[in-house]
Amino acid sequence: MSVIYLAVGSVTGTALMVGKAIQQQLEQSGHQVVLDENPSVGALNDSQCDAVLICTSTTGRGDLPANIIPFYIELEQQFPLQNGKPFGVISLGDSSYDATFCGAGALFEERFFELQGRAPVPRVTIDATETVTPDDDALFWLKEWMEKAL
Repeated sequence: MSVIYLAVGSVTGTALMVGKAIQQQLEQSGHQVVLDENPSVGALNDSQCDAVLICTSTTGRGDLPANIIPFYIELEQQFPLQNGKPFGVISLGDSSYDATFCGAGALFEERFFELQGRAPVPRVTIDATETVTPDDDALFWLKEWMEKAL
């Protein structure tokens, strides 16, 4: 089966909870998951992954959580080409911040397109004002992503 690098950007712990649910589902499907709460390009490269998932909340005005900012910057500086490797983005936010809703996820999606990654399905946006079960929403999306990416 596949090795998936799962980078998590979380402020309050919700994105981490979603990331752990994603990890559990992938592992039950026979895949190996490297869940990283302090992601880095070095760890991404060391994982020798077949696919990349980003699960991130959005803070402030469309900003990245503090724990995932270094990874985002390293991706720009080191520019590790993904050469068509599948990736997916699970973006959590609050739609009351209309203009910047799920902005962190949009930033990562754009970055992985720049790195020539392949998104088999569009990123999912999970709105805190509409759901109390973001992990269930993410798992629904994950099913389609697995079918098309792995």
